[in-house]
Amino acid sequence: MKTTLLFVLAFVIGLSASAQKMSNKLSTNVNVNAKLEKVRPVDKPTNDKAYQQSYAPVSKSGKTEGVIETLIGGTVYDTQTNGSVGNRCYVYPDGSIAGVWTMGLVAPGYAERGTGYNYFDGASWGPEPTARIENARCGWPSYRPLGDGEIVVSHNASTGLLLTKRPTRGTGAWTTTLLPGPAGGSDITWPRMLTNGNTVHILVPSASVQEGLLYALLYYRSLDGGVTWEAPRTLPGLDAATLGAGITKSFNGFGADGYNWAEPKGQTIAFAVADAMGGVWVMKSMDNGNTWEKTTVQTVPIFDVAPTPIMWSNDGGVAIALDSESKAHIVFGRMRSSDDDFGTEGNSYYPLTDGLIYWTEGMPAFDTTAIADWDGLIANGNLIGEMIDYDNSGEIEFPEVGSGEFPFGLYGNSLSGFGQITIDEMDNIFVTFSSCREDLINAGASPNAQVYRHLYTTSKMAGQTIWADQRDLTDDIEHSFDECVTASLAPKTLDGKLHMIYHVDSEPGTAIGSDKDTPSDTYVNYLTAITYVNVKPLDIAKYVEVSPNPATDYANVLVSLTKNDNVEINVYDAMGKLVIANNIGSQLTGYHTYKINTSNLTSGMYLFTIKIGDSQTSKKVLVK
Repeated sequence: MKTTLLFVLAFVIGLSASAQKMSNKLSTNVNVNAKLEKVRPVDKPTNDKAYQQSYAPVSKSGKTEGVIETLIGGTVYDTQTNGSVGNRCYVYPDGSIAGVWTMGLVAPGYAERGTGYNYFDGASWGPEPTARIENARCGWPSYRPLGDGEIVVSHNASTGLLLTKRPTRGTGAWTTTLLPGPAGGSDITWPRMLTNGNTVHILVPSASVQEGLLYALLYYRSLDGGVTWEAPRTLPGLDAATLGAGITKSFNGFGADGYNWAEPKGQTIAFAVADAMGGVWVMKSMDNGNTWEKTTVQTVPIFDVAPTPIMWSNDGGVAIALDSESKAHIVFGRMRSSDDDFGTEGNSYYPLTDGLIYWTEGMPAFDTTAIADWDGLIANGNLIGEMIDYDNSGEIEFPEVGSGEFPFGLYGNSLSGFGQITIDEMDNIFVTFSSCREDLINAGASPNAQVYRHLYTTSKMAGQTIWADQRDLTDDIEHSFDECVTASLAPKTLDGKLHMIYHVDSEPGTAIGSDKDTPSDTYVNYLTAITYVNVKPLDIAKYVEVSPNPATDYANVLVSLTKNDNVEINVYDAMGKLVIANNIGSQLTGYHTYKINTSNLTSGMYLFTIKIGDSQTSKKVLVK
């Protein structure tokens, strides 16, 4: 499955992100002003390859401390969003978990495309799904609990939205019904759904002119669990007149997937909406959707005549969470945009733009000058995610590429984007996002060499003003040459852990978007990571030594136990394959030496992973 890769300092991945050094200086071999047309997406069949369930690792405990992953599904249809990642992972108080994604497995045309669904019952995940849950072709699922059951909304890109639900979560038959689109524009696409008790809320862009906009943001509401629906409407404040927008202006409507719901707090519900040519707003209702208030987060000048100048703005990827006082906190990607004409095809964006931005109520709104001010964003606590200068060269380096090409996958998002946010019961804030790694390169990527994106997290504890150093959740030898993107973070932590599903691909970018990659298997992983708020694993690195290093016939693993505990030693090769497994079992307090036979290993670098109880550490060992 894996493509041919250039192992450029392959084991630099072992460097700790805690020693990170940031830089907003990009290497001179890239054109920072290169632009692409961000064409408004049209949902249609594509790709020509069937999925093969061939990914060997079913579950693993990652090199990044406190991280555990499990493979739960796959797809060949690899575009999961055009901007924001919606609510596709949910953790219940009893420990059960549901995950959904757009799944297309069979070529040609993907007539069977629909929602891939898997469920963790508290003990194990189900088998990889091979069939959608709906009764018709669809995509872009949004998942929520509904009573004792569950509900998924998706679009069929022709007559409206599909509502698929069942009365008991995790088991039983699904029932699908149609929620028709408005007359004259029934082919609505890209929905986002929220449930609050028995009330169901849906956001979806219009497919025809509404309220003076080419693409208005429509709001649907059902008060009886999706049985009956109020007529779709545009909320006050999001119409053309209020926004200063219009069908002949630079801001003429809302982009696909540029909106996300927050987890509700009682009767308070909220969503954030972002558009590169319009700005960012928070919409909040204190009465479960009866009345709404709008707060402006970011402003963008709106022009009547094309072309526009290049403007610092957002990338259309936004996420929102409410704290214990129902105060909104949002994250979005930083981007530069312009428009040479004000038609229906979208605007231009400048992919070599980096930065994940944080905002909360009480902060001033950003204008284009504030978004451009890198140092100011850092000083004000707004810039919370960015590419890491792993080699400490003072600049972010990219592989050489031809004119008009880009050394990374193209999603329309910032180099650090796809942000997600959750807030625990103590008002600690946790954010995840994907960011390019300058040190991990796929030399055989299409159409040119590209760096990989990995999945990062950062956090800010309640009452603090400083964000923690970002850390790579996928900083594992198994993911050395994987694209790790489009994570959907569960809106609750519950057990002191983050829970999410995300997508793993050997090729940066997608087959459907600007990259036009050769279609290949994409895997859906569930990942959980300890937040270190309730329980922090013991730092055992100082209690473990491996020698000699380099090793020839053997390597001694010296372990110092401060209490009786279980010991496990596993050895992985450069591709993440487990080559030696040694579950030693319970050991007494004190010093222990374990002799690992390396005489049968081929020469190269290996990762010795030593697990003591619930904690683990890893050591790189060269075998000659």
